[in-house]
Formats: sequence, C-alpha cells, structure tokens
Amino acid sequence: QKNVCLTSWRITVMDGNTAICVEGKRKDMEGMLWHSNAIVECIAHNQVRSSSGSIYLLQGNIDSASMRKEGFPYRFIKRFTYGFSKRWKEYVEEFLEERRR
Repeated sequence: QKNVCLTSWRITVMDGNTAICVEGKRKDMEGMLWHSNAIVECIAHNQVRSSSGSIYLLQGNIDSASMRKEGFPYRFIKRFTYGFSKRWKEYVEEFLEERRR
C-alpha cells in the first residue's frame, strides 16, 4: 500500500458522527485537497491507517484554525496538535458521543 502524504491536515467527522477521517493537501497531487476513509489505526503519531488500508503521513501540525471554524472544541483540537496519541480512540469516542447527543 502506498503512503499518502498530507500537509495542512485536519480531522473531519464522517456522516452520522460514527467515525473520523483526515483531510489535507496531497503532496503528490500538487496540493489537491484529499480526504481519507475512516481512520481505524494509529501507527505513529504522524501516521494513521484508514479502513481501506491506506496509510496517511501527516506532515506538520494540525490545521487548528480551520477546525475551529468547523466548530471543533479547542480541547479536542489541542489533543491532536502534534498528531495522534496512543489514546486517540478514547478522545474521538468521547467527542463523537457528545456530537450525537
């Protein structure tokens, strides 16, 4: 599987508030905006795997400004500033649960 490198990346919520995906500019496609399938695994803080098996390399810090505009709480964004932590699933679950209320 080819790694997809994303810059200016951010987290977005998938339909039905059931999962998250990552979105960003693809280096190999002249900065075209791209988004992944649902994120299912964190390999390293800047490397995640989607449900389709693609591996995403997240370059630089999260694009917190655009996430704030989308209405993400500061507390949530802060946890992903430098990428995905070991506890990313917990944070996402908690966040999605709040959204579904």
